[in-house]
Amino acid sequence: MRRLALLLLPGILCAQFHRAEQDREIHYWLLEPETHQFRISHDFTVSRAGQKYVHSFVRKGSVVTKSIVIDLGTGKQLETYNVTGKSVNALGYYPTPTDADTVVVQGDLDHPLAPGETVRVRVIETYTDPIGYKMLDGELVWDRTLGRPYNDVALPAGWMLTSVNVPAIVSLDSEARVLCRFTNPRNDEIHVVLKAKPRKAK
Repeated sequence: MRRLALLLLPGILCAQFHRAEQDREIHYWLLEPETHQFRISHDFTVSRAGQKYVHSFVRKGSVVTKSIVIDLGTGKQLETYNVTGKSVNALGYYPTPTDADTVVVQGDLDHPLAPGETVRVRVIETYTDPIGYKMLDGELVWDRTLGRPYNDVALPAGWMLTSVNVPAIVSLDSEARVLCRFTNPRNDEIHVVLKAKPRKAK
C-alpha cells in the first residue's frame, strides 16, 4: 500500500496530497551572475476558509526585493509588504510554525475567503543569493534545492549550459535563452547544481 506524504504548502489548507495533485508552478530567470540575483514567479491556489493574507516564505541567506502578488482571477495587484515569521505564526494558518525571524512576503486579499472559495495568485520576486548563485572558476554556478513538481530555470541571455547534476529537459524559451525544466515526482526536494558559461568569451 502506498502511503501519502503530509505536505505543508504555504497558502493551502494542510491535507494529504498525491504529488500529482499539487498545483504549484515555479519559474526562475537567472540574471547576470555578478549580481547574484534571479527572478522567481510562482503560482498557487489559496483555499483556507477565513484566510485574508497570502505568503511567500524567503529562504535564509537570501534577500528578496521587488515583490508583487497578483490575483489571477481579477488581474489585481495586491498590496504587498514584508513581515516576520512571528507575525505569520500568530495568524494560525499553517500547522508547522516558521522561524520567528524569517522574512515573509505578505499580500492582502480583498476579503477573508468564504468556505469553498479559492483564489489563484502569482508571486513575482527578485532574490539575491551570493552563496547559491555566483561565478566560480569562470563558470556561472546556481546551487538550489527545488521542491515543486515542475521547475523551469532560464539562463541569462547569451549563456550556454555546461553541466547539470540531475536530469533536465533543455530547450530555448521565446527569447532564445536556454531553459531547463526539472521534474520532481517525489515528495521531497531535488538538489540542483547548474553550471553555464557565455556562448562567446566576454
